[in-house]
Amino acid sequence: MPSQAQIQTYTTYTQSTFPELLQRFRAALVRLGCTDQQVVDWVVSISLPESEDDGFGDVYASPVTLMPMGTQNIVCEDIEITLYTELAVPSTEELPSWVGFTLPIDTSELQANPTSSYDTEAGRAIWHILLELAHTFPELGAYFTDEWQENQVWRTLVEKAGDPWVFEMGIFPRSLAQYFATVPDGYKGTVIDGAFGFALSNRWQQLPWTEA
Repeated sequence: MPSQAQIQTYTTYTQSTFPELLQRFRAALVRLGCTDQQVVDWVVSISLPESEDDGFGDVYASPVTLMPMGTQNIVCEDIEITLYTELAVPSTEELPSWVGFTLPIDTSELQANPTSSYDTEAGRAIWHILLELAHTFPELGAYFTDEWQENQVWRTLVEKAGDPWVFEMGIFPRSLAQYFATVPDGYKGTVIDGAFGFALSNRWQQLPWTEA
């Protein structure tokens, strides 16, 4: 079976802000070169469930092509929009609700074989997508994770427990720097406007933010 990775970003929402967040995600997809009108129309057609007891998860269940400017095209297997209204760790505080936006990707599109590092051009394309999503949703940033790391960064940061270094490439805002203070071996970083970018260097033929 092909291995899957995903690009993920998250933001808090309320019933009143949810439609505007969908509009922001739609605009980000358009800036990333999505030209499929069905996709962009689907994003803004989503509505919240009538009751918090109802499960929520909506999927655009067809491939979606992104064309980040100046890089290779990235084909996402689908688009997933998911609400997170409860945390695994109990809290006496009233906690916000979160919405996650996920772009699953078949990693065979990004590397020559399952054991090789990700191609240089694929890395640049993923980096460009992360920059766009982290700018659009700056609360937690945006992350490229493998199939075993899905949602782990979000859970660690929101629950304030565990190790947040569970991504292959990510961008997080400076406001969260305290959670990433100790950089593990193997990660290389860069500074961007209002944020930091890091990548697990052995997973990439070239660090995506560097010039050839």
